Amino acid sequence: KKALSLNALSGGRFTLGLGLGGREDDYEVSEIETEGRGKRFDAMLEGRRELWGGEEVAPAATQPPGLVIGGGVDASFARAARFSEGWIAGGSPPDQYAAMAEKAKAAWAEAGREDEPRLMGLAYFALGDDAEADAQAYLGDYYAWLGEDIANFIIGSAATDAETVRRYVTEFGEAGCGELIFCPSSSDPAQVDLLAEAAGL
Repeated sequence: KKALSLNALSGGRFTLGLGLGGREDDYEVSEIETEGRGKRFDAMLEGRRELWGGEEVAPAATQPPGLVIGGGVDASFARAARFSEGWIAGGSPPDQYAAMAEKAKAAWAEAGREDEPRLMGLAYFALGDDAEADAQAYLGDYYAWLGEDIANFIIGSAATDAETVRRYVTEFGEAGCGELIFCPSSSDPAQVDLLAEAAGL
């Protein structure tokens, strides 16, 4: 109901992105077992389809939002093809994106879909005088659970200058990404203007 309301308030511009997530602590704090989570997620997505199509939750005039599924394993691509209009990569660099996008397209074809998948990606950024410190603080904390090496790889992949922002736009596009979301590594609202300037908008 919240997703339907947000879509109505935004004039049909809301997109809901869903995925299983890889953090076990998220499951622990919610007191949810990780075992069998894929099957439970599929059941939830099936239920969402039924609920959004019924008048008890979604009146006839209410349009459901766009839905994309995230994940980097085969089950995620198949799930996206079965239940959504597209697939999104979570923080993968451009050189890894192309191969995953091809898997998403293959899953679409295998599922007998005649439409093209909506392909999306995500890139972290931090700009300004404290760019590298902001990326280190935010991403280092958030991804500490993956271990120092992987956390440092993700920190290092963040766009911290205008040249990298523009390069990511180009390289993700060449890899097949139709929509690239830049996720800030700082809570400073000025990051929005810095990103727009860096991207030449």
